[in-house]
Amino acid sequence: MATTMEIEEADVQEVFFAEGLTDGLPVVPPTPERVEAMLVAGGVGADEMLGTITARNRSVTAEQAAVNAVMAGCAPASFPVVLAALSAMLDPAFNANAVLTSTGGAALCLVVSGPLASAIGLNAGHGALGSGHRANATIGRALRLVAINVLDARPGGMDGSSLGNPGKYSLCFAESSPPAPWEPWRVALGYDAADTTVTIMGTEGPRQVANLLNGDGHGVLRTYAAAMRNPSTFCVGKGGQGIVVVGPEHAAALVEAGISRAEVQAYLAEASRVRPEELEEAGVLLEQGSQHDMAPGPDGKLPTVGEPDDVVVVTAGGGGAGWSAYLPAFAPTIHTRSVTRRVRLPGEALPDCGPDSCTVDLSR
Repeated sequence: MATTMEIEEADVQEVFFAEGLTDGLPVVPPTPERVEAMLVAGGVGADEMLGTITARNRSVTAEQAAVNAVMAGCAPASFPVVLAALSAMLDPAFNANAVLTSTGGAALCLVVSGPLASAIGLNAGHGALGSGHRANATIGRALRLVAINVLDARPGGMDGSSLGNPGKYSLCFAESSPPAPWEPWRVALGYDAADTTVTIMGTEGPRQVANLLNGDGHGVLRTYAAAMRNPSTFCVGKGGQGIVVVGPEHAAALVEAGISRAEVQAYLAEASRVRPEELEEAGVLLEQGSQHDMAPGPDGKLPTVGEPDDVVVVTAGGGGAGWSAYLPAFAPTIHTRSVTRRVRLPGEALPDCGPDSCTVDLSR
């Protein structure tokens, strides 16, 4: 059970700041009543285990998640999404220990796809990657506060970020409905259209991709590829992942050109490959004898992303003149991979296994 502190309301902020329990912003006092309301909304018991980071010998309980969700300012209706996001973050494939401690300063980028997103007020339109919407700001912030207060990832301590990026406060957005015949991201991953999913990736900050005049989808793709293979990005030449956030004008151009999401992924995986000379000309030395294999392939080039599926392609943003964004993973796939979880709603029954035990796939 969590420790209960008795603090005068007027003193809460300064006490929490002094104890290093915040991300530098004021918090909502996590009273027992508020924490209980969060647990009820999530349909979980306080002692339910969400996952463990073996390298740190630390686990996260539902109560700890609820305390930090309250502090972050989450509405109780958002807590099922927080739980799914934490489950994804604690998956060994994501490697939270590396993401939270690296000098690269990764954000915990969350992409929410599904009907629950709009129901809780997650923004997928104008300013989707920015401020102004409670659900976006507080769901992402809840994960960062868990990292600080439960996993002890504090700047200058276990969090070794050399610079960090503003997304370390919160980086959470919803997928907008893609234009037909594109399917929503969750459906492309094999989930049902009625499901809501959360995909987490440890990313650098968003880079805006501008192509305001070219209405040809193939031209738009070339602009995306140019943004992806910038030699100053750590994963370039080493094979990482990335999120391409396709704005409305660019999505329309791609669909009008008859380009599917799978074709976007395949094209970008190939077109973002770089020649070793491109890196060297930019002052980037090729790693030799390290864990990163920087031996050129048969085409004489090095990968920016490992394979097409390593390019997460989602639609978001409001109408404008032709803006999209690219968020590269902070490290190659040998260190970390994106993970997706389905949001489980309160009261959702687990499968009936009959008289014998069975294994339940919690990722689905």
